[in-house]
Amino acid sequence: MTTRINRIKQLATFIFISFVVSSYAQADEVDSAISNGKLEFIESCSLCHGEDAKGHGVFSEMLIIPTADLTQLKSNNNGYFPYKSVYSVVDGRDHVKQHGPRYMPIWGNRFNTTTWADVNQEYSETLVRGKIFELLLYLESIQE
Repeated sequence: MTTRINRIKQLATFIFISFVVSSYAQADEVDSAISNGKLEFIESCSLCHGEDAKGHGVFSEMLIIPTADLTQLKSNNNGYFPYKSVYSVVDGRDHVKQHGPRYMPIWGNRFNTTTWADVNQEYSETLVRGKIFELLLYLESIQE
């Protein structure tokens, strides 16, 4: 039941953020969010996924599971960027054991404990979601 409630909260967050971005955000604010997402990608993701996000990072050959080409997410999803599933994979805190072992780091925990250590805990979850959403905006911007 808790997992279902968490998923509903995530979906509501996506809907709200998507509405805000599409309705009110200035172009420079979106560009800033994409730039922040790119910086996070380079810092946290590029070692495995490569700086070009095509799955050929310096660690990719050492991994058991082939690293995903993140520039193909939209084309592999009938032309739609799969926000919800990518969010869940990046966040990683709602992992479903029936889906097998998780090889990718749980970034939601990392963002919550290290990035926002000085923030009031009441707001840390909102900031974690924002950081992940910036990463998603960047990933959407590099789709082929």
